[in-house]
Amino acid sequence: MEEDTDFLNRFWERNEFLSFGSLMCRCPEYEDGIEHEGGEILLPPSPNWFLSNAVDARSEDGLVATASFKSIVVYKVAQEKALPKVIKLISHGNEKVLLVKLHPSASNAKYGHTLASVGDAHSVKLYNMHNGEVIAQHKEHEKSVNGIAWGSVGGEEVIVTVGSGGRMVVWQARDGVTRVHSLPHMNELSCIEVNPKDPSQALVAVQKTVLLVSLKDGKILTQLKGHEYEVYCVKWYLGSGTPLEPDLAGNNSRAEALCNSSKKEGASSEDSPDRGSESKNWRESTVSTNVTGPFFASSDYGRNILLWDVSAKRYIVKANVPHSTSGFKKQSKDKVHGKQHISLGWYDGNLYSSTIRGELLSWSLWPGGAKFKSLHHLHNRAIYNLVIVDDIAVTSGQDRFLQGFHLKKSSHMFQVPTLGASATTLSFCPQDVNRLAIGSFDNNIRLLNFGSPIPLQTQTIFHNINGKVLSFSWHPVHEGRLLFGTATGQVGWTDVASGRVTTFAYHHQKAVYKVEWGLPVCPEKTGSSEDWYAYSFGDREIVMRSSSDPMADPVCLQKLVEESETNVLPKDVTEFSFSPDYKYLALGSQDGQVRVYRRSDLTLVVTLAVVRKTIQHLLWQPPMQSHYSDVLAVGSSEKEIYIFDMEKYLQEDKIGSVITQATRELQGHESRVVWLAWSPHEDGVLASASYDHTIQLWDAKTGEPKVNYGGHLSRAFRVEFSPSDPDLVYSFADENSVHVWRPSEQTAKTPAESSAILKDFRGKKPKDKETETEEETQSKAADTSLTAEKKAGGSSIPNGSKPSSGSTAASKKGAFKSFFPKFHAVCSKKKSFHHLLLLNLLTQTTTEGSGNGLEEPAEDLEDLEEELEEEKSEEEVKKEGSLPAIKTVCEKYSCLLEKDTEMPEPEDVEYALSLYGKPDQIDALLAAEIDAHEKKENMTQAGLIHCWQGSLAEHIRQAAKQRKLSEFLVASAPQVSMKLWQFACESYAEQLIDEGDIITGASYLINILKVEEAINILLKHHYYREALAIAKSRLGCNEEILNKVVTAWAASAVYEGSFDVAALLQLSIGQVEAAARVMSRKSDSGSLFVAAKLYAGAKKDDLAKAIGLLALKEASLKHEHQKIESFLLHLPGFDWYRAISRCHNVYLQLLQQVGSEMEKEEKYLIGNITQNRVDSSSTDGDKDKPETGAASLPLVPLLERVREEWIDLGITQEQYGDLYETFNLNFSVQQVPTNVKQLWFLVTVATCKLLTSPNKEVWEEHLKTALGYALSWGKVDQIFHLTHALLPRGTSDLTTLGDHHQEAEEAVHLLCHIYNYSEISLLHSFLESDEAWKVLETQSSSIDQPKDGSEKEANDEHVPDVNGDAGSLANGNVGTLEAKLETLNLAKEPSAPGNTSEVHDKKRFYIPPQSCKDLTSRLHHYLLQLEKDHKTLQDIVSLSSKVSCDPEKLLREIILKLKEKGKVEEGEIETLNQQLLEVARDESPK
Repeated sequence: MEEDTDFLNRFWERNEFLSFGSLMCRCPEYEDGIEHEGGEILLPPSPNWFLSNAVDARSEDGLVATASFKSIVVYKVAQEKALPKVIKLISHGNEKVLLVKLHPSASNAKYGHTLASVGDAHSVKLYNMHNGEVIAQHKEHEKSVNGIAWGSVGGEEVIVTVGSGGRMVVWQARDGVTRVHSLPHMNELSCIEVNPKDPSQALVAVQKTVLLVSLKDGKILTQLKGHEYEVYCVKWYLGSGTPLEPDLAGNNSRAEALCNSSKKEGASSEDSPDRGSESKNWRESTVSTNVTGPFFASSDYGRNILLWDVSAKRYIVKANVPHSTSGFKKQSKDKVHGKQHISLGWYDGNLYSSTIRGELLSWSLWPGGAKFKSLHHLHNRAIYNLVIVDDIAVTSGQDRFLQGFHLKKSSHMFQVPTLGASATTLSFCPQDVNRLAIGSFDNNIRLLNFGSPIPLQTQTIFHNINGKVLSFSWHPVHEGRLLFGTATGQVGWTDVASGRVTTFAYHHQKAVYKVEWGLPVCPEKTGSSEDWYAYSFGDREIVMRSSSDPMADPVCLQKLVEESETNVLPKDVTEFSFSPDYKYLALGSQDGQVRVYRRSDLTLVVTLAVVRKTIQHLLWQPPMQSHYSDVLAVGSSEKEIYIFDMEKYLQEDKIGSVITQATRELQGHESRVVWLAWSPHEDGVLASASYDHTIQLWDAKTGEPKVNYGGHLSRAFRVEFSPSDPDLVYSFADENSVHVWRPSEQTAKTPAESSAILKDFRGKKPKDKETETEEETQSKAADTSLTAEKKAGGSSIPNGSKPSSGSTAASKKGAFKSFFPKFHAVCSKKKSFHHLLLLNLLTQTTTEGSGNGLEEPAEDLEDLEEELEEEKSEEEVKKEGSLPAIKTVCEKYSCLLEKDTEMPEPEDVEYALSLYGKPDQIDALLAAEIDAHEKKENMTQAGLIHCWQGSLAEHIRQAAKQRKLSEFLVASAPQVSMKLWQFACESYAEQLIDEGDIITGASYLINILKVEEAINILLKHHYYREALAIAKSRLGCNEEILNKVVTAWAASAVYEGSFDVAALLQLSIGQVEAAARVMSRKSDSGSLFVAAKLYAGAKKDDLAKAIGLLALKEASLKHEHQKIESFLLHLPGFDWYRAISRCHNVYLQLLQQVGSEMEKEEKYLIGNITQNRVDSSSTDGDKDKPETGAASLPLVPLLERVREEWIDLGITQEQYGDLYETFNLNFSVQQVPTNVKQLWFLVTVATCKLLTSPNKEVWEEHLKTALGYALSWGKVDQIFHLTHALLPRGTSDLTTLGDHHQEAEEAVHLLCHIYNYSEISLLHSFLESDEAWKVLETQSSSIDQPKDGSEKEANDEHVPDVNGDAGSLANGNVGTLEAKLETLNLAKEPSAPGNTSEVHDKKRFYIPPQSCKDLTSRLHHYLLQLEKDHKTLQDIVSLSSKVSCDPEKLLREIILKLKEKGKVEEGEIETLNQQLLEVARDESPK
């Protein structure tokens, strides 16, 4: 007992063992007390093949566990016709799980909740099935592990594993103790089975032999030989008595009678399937019926089953399993080819086995003979595992099904389809909502029928499917026709009724990522006559195919439009989608832009220039009630989802429109969004799958999240709504399973909430105890350095050779040097330097392109000489004048420089531009780099650059004089003959390239004038900078090669994220628009500004304006107002944005003033409590002095101040109408602020719209919008700022709101309500601390006993007259909150120094009550102003659900606290309560 108690204390520390803990999926029996955060697993992972212990079962609680790829699946099997429930999915990390073993007893208090497993990395783990965590593990096996079982040694539970090398490991997990037994002369131990009646002994299969081994010392007790093939499965007989029956040889089945007749015809074979039934060898003929046991059965790869009597040390029955029981005419000639797996199981004293054709057999055994009976043929391939759960036989086979068969009732109980690989796509048939198609990585299509009588009946189509199925599309009209695309480029369609697959002619060389049926595109050009065509996307091409002529050449849509046309299709397409009415075709590209074309003629109608990352999915909203929608949802590599309502653009058919603002942004995902799905049942409901492991449901009309499903353990790929059940969703992730779940049962609303709830369910990676050596760490550092250099455009290796594998880590560190050291030293790491380079290059390109380039030939020699002299002088002047021009451009765009970056020298800019300029400029750059290398004695690098430049001969002479020749220089000299020298150079170049020294090898090719081959090799290995230098030096006139090098480098730079370099490269070859597109993918304001200028240089005015607006918005969000002013000087057409900027400045000055006061006073809005008490007592003598400070200055209301700023800009009242239309066109109000800066920018936009509103309804709407932003942010201090900025003189003076405040009573009433709520909330927060009550008690005691009347007057100055009219609260004679709220002083000029004392400075904050009497007076004041208006509360709820503006509740809590403290008379408390009740009763709106 003491040992058991100590065991429980030192290990698992469990509170319950007979029920599971929190599981991710439902289990009816274990429902009590379990929080379900997941859904059911529709298609679980498939059990592994070829392993006899890949499935295990326990009848005591009906559990079945399977080893399924990289996870363990635990099922609950019911004894009725129902699908087993997946109650636990345990992740095995990155290691494949091979074998599983449940503890035999569920009621075992120590191990009943555990499960043992074996991985392919030779690890053995013990899991807690409650939470899926690893309890313990070991790695004692050096090679593969083939068998696992539970046993007992000395009363302790142990886990026994066997494997290669004759090793058997006995592991006591409680103390982490292992004992390794090496069986002599035994190489491969294939499986193990512990004796259930004596768990200290186990059967171990060793090839053709079965051993009985003691687990304690590894001693071999018995060797049993008789198998002719390697043993596959061993099962102990569990019944009582003997498994043998009386001699029933004469009562064989009809199938065996056929077999016997076949034998009589002369078909004699050693491998006859019925051999075990009638033939008897010498061992069987001498068997006595007095057998004692124990017994076990074993099967081998030759389809033989042997029944053994351990006490007799021999087998007593031998039978051969037939291929199939359907007939035997041809089977007598069959031989055993490969391993044929036969699994075994015992039930009710009878032996059951499988066949290689998927049948389940029941065997009757008698001494010397056996007969079989076929129970079912539910599998169509081999069965690898057979387990018994109560009365149900569960089998798993190569067809990836789990079948359940009731042995007593002889009835089929269930069929569970499983996935052998991750699913890739799923889609419901539009004509038959009960049919679901699922594609996966195991090259087949699964068709699930939910309406079949057998639960989840499944059809598998795999013939003629070559590759992983990646995409589906059901035919809109033809029922049951499914279009598919595979990873090998195959496109075809299948008829699900017949299963026949029709393949189109191959066109795509790589994967087909999407297929879709649609009407013909450009029918007049293509001559299309059919109604429906199949479209496929792969290799960045979209092609159209005819189903009537599958082998015809497809039509590429990109080739239907010439590149010179304005509506050319992009080359970097990543997604396409037809609108529901098939009028339009939407194309998404890698740069994030979405283009909508008219299908009939491919006219570009609309461009969506909002997203800046790769488009992942485009989905049009389906028609609701026969109304086609023009709403498009866009998912991309960004975290946000964008909704575009293009009705006015498509219906009016505005050709060439550019949309820069999404109708709505759905924010909440934590990673990229890869799939979208509209609900067919509820209008505006959208589902999204993301790499953050979650599925999110949105209300696309409001942008609010509805529910979030976090049951997946890895990145989610697909989601689809059930077409028949509005509350059912299907989804899958990268985890070999398909989930089905109900949104109504999910508790999380956002991915962040799901992550918090399910963090305990997700698998934890085991800690790696092995630490990295210092050498490995240095090696990684060197690799990181190389990667960084390649991102910059190439890397180099010292001495022109790759370090050998035997070099030390120290030599690796810092081993990579650049071939352009001066170039790297000149080029700044700041992105602003590249911005200036782009603008200088743009200026040079524009200047050079202005000329016509045509010159008249000289008439004679004298004229020619004169022209040469003139050209020479012009070149000298041009060279001398380049630096001033560069300096002018740099100064003109100095706003792009970062704060800590100095203005670059014009010489450095000119030097950097020489790489991107004309070919004749490269010589000076290479000469400078050669000098830099020679100064550092890097002769090899200098020699290679000489080779590129063509000046190698002089370099060889200099090296010979200095005795610094290398192998490269020696091999470059033609010593024997030119032919041999060329051959040697080419051979040595190939050798160097194979060894990894790419640059030296390419240089050898240049020596023999194979310049293009050298450039191609450098491009192949990503040495772009070197390739460009060589191309310009040697092939400067070959524009095709130059464009090829620059294009490849630019593509690599885009992939690596170096958009600045990519834009420079594209601009250098004249691709101005492409450079603009690349720069527009960056999110900072400077990059967007440069992109706008590039678009303007490309004569793309619409895009230039769109990107310019984005640059201004980004600068506003970052509060970069200096940049905004500079941008506006260079961006035409944005003068109206100055109104936004000035209004934004007013708000920021307000916030900056509040922030400076916060730094002085330490405590925001409530001041220093102790100091206030001292100040109030120390300034009694100064009570007659007038208050000075900010309050004494004339207040300029915020809206009036904004109008004054606009007047300074020259904006008149007559221009307000045009401004309002411009604001509405360029800014969307349906956004939710994600940070404080965005909050105040959105408030600024709403304020500008409010000021320019044409009528009171619009004015009221924008006032509510501004308040809604503050409420949605949910912080009281920001609400306080906004309301008191709009009403600086309090709620009694509403004239600061302008002329519409008298007409818009509802919005003004809402503003006053929130105004009062913010003050009450601050008062409530102040009274939360005990220190505040101490101050109130101290001040109350001093007020109760005044020394003279003057002190009483001083105290009364802080108490408002609750019986006075509301207008008295605004004057300076009483100390109301509104009179004291001088923090929000909006006066344009600061207060004069010396006019404000320290005490008065502190009063500029929100002053808390100075006594209990002061507190009660304030409560009376708020209760008088409080109106219980239900309409107001409904408006607040509609604006935001984050803040509950209920001042009545806060006042009630304050009165209760005041009553608890007992410092106020009961009568006063009753008066306050009565007043509060009267307010609560008044339900009629005022």
